[in-house]
Amino acid sequence: MSVKVMACAQCAHRVYPARLWCPACGHDQANEVAVDEAELLAWTRVPEAGDEGDRVIATVQALPLGPVLVVRLDAQAGHIGQRLRLKTKVKQGVALPWAEPVSG
Repeated sequence: MSVKVMACAQCAHRVYPARLWCPACGHDQANEVAVDEAELLAWTRVPEAGDEGDRVIATVQALPLGPVLVVRLDAQAGHIGQRLRLKTKVKQGVALPWAEPVSG
């Protein structure tokens, strides 16, 4: 399952989360676009209470046209530039962007 981002109907600038107006051109119409893969830009580990280990939060560039997203990783980060598969998980009724390493 991919992540849905918004693409401006006028200039195609992509944003996440959705905005009322395009930050690039000011147009007020956008289309939902699915993005499946991203490239890892940076990450950090956030300690979890209990025995769950650390939560890994990452900044990624959706491929090929963006935008930059903040996602939770399902696995440990490997290296900057690592290819990730984007997906959506619903937590407490809200669809949130997650990522996992692309195998192979």
